[in-house]
Amino acid sequence: MSYEMTILALVTLFYLFSWLPVWLAKYQVYGGSWLASNRDAEDLQVLPVMAQRAMRAHADLKEHYPPFAVAILLLAFSGGFTRYTAMAAVIFLFSRLVYMPAYIFGVPWLRSSAWLSGFMAELYLLAMVLVVLV
Repeated sequence: MSYEMTILALVTLFYLFSWLPVWLAKYQVYGGSWLASNRDAEDLQVLPVMAQRAMRAHADLKEHYPPFAVAILLLAFSGGFTRYTAMAAVIFLFSRLVYMPAYIFGVPWLRSSAWLSGFMAELYLLAMVLVVLV
């Protein structure tokens, strides 16, 4: 398996478990019976700030995972992997691993830097898809 596909698998694992901080906060605030219910939202108390940040970080990952995955898969199918696409995939993975805790713990300069580096890596991969496919 190529390096980029391995990174895609790692990002996917991170994506699959990125809901845990949100789930833990909701469990602490609302309890297990609410989590097992239909989760009706009426009369719920506001989640703590860190939990709200975790929700936003998770939502951001849900927005950026699909374009990353599509770019990696298209590059795989078209034979467009290079050492630079491998580097971009690693940058995306590490930026996401830094972004979520930086957001949750309220470190804005680190969060913004991680987001920007991940976004730039994502744009590079998508640009390489266009180069290869056009």
